[in-house]
Amino acid sequence: MTHIYERWIVKCPLQIGRTYLEKTIQPAVDGGGTRVIMLRLPVGPDNKGKIEKNVVVTYGRGTDPMHFDQVFTVHWTPRDGGPYPDFDGTMTVRSDEVYTTCILELEGEYKPPLGFAGAAFDAIAGARIASATARELLREIGADMERSYHAQEAMKHDA
Repeated sequence: MTHIYERWIVKCPLQIGRTYLEKTIQPAVDGGGTRVIMLRLPVGPDNKGKIEKNVVVTYGRGTDPMHFDQVFTVHWTPRDGGPYPDFDGTMTVRSDEVYTTCILELEGEYKPPLGFAGAAFDAIAGARIASATARELLREIGADMERSYHAQEAMKHDA
């Protein structure tokens, strides 16, 4: 199993970030938990190349045994198959060092496909592709959260 832990800084306060994460993910949870997203992953030494793949992402409600954080389960699988692994993990929003930002976290594991050859590929490049997939998912959700926050702030200033 390969472990992934990725973080994304979101430009909104923690309590508001929790609300916006729920608003972003809850419709997918209520609608059967699934959404299909196109991930465009940077590749190559200068990150100018791109791999594009459709990923079916399924969300659910998770639990935090300490009851501090709002937790969502996350599962993704390639839409059209291929030599990509399925991923299972959790997503949550945590506090940052400053009030104006929060941290969107994704943590979980996947098993490289194709046995020994898949494990070798994972060691060379697969783990980087999986991490890039996680970052792209966090970037997309974080951007949705920031748009909602800035729209709300703009309405306050217009009032």
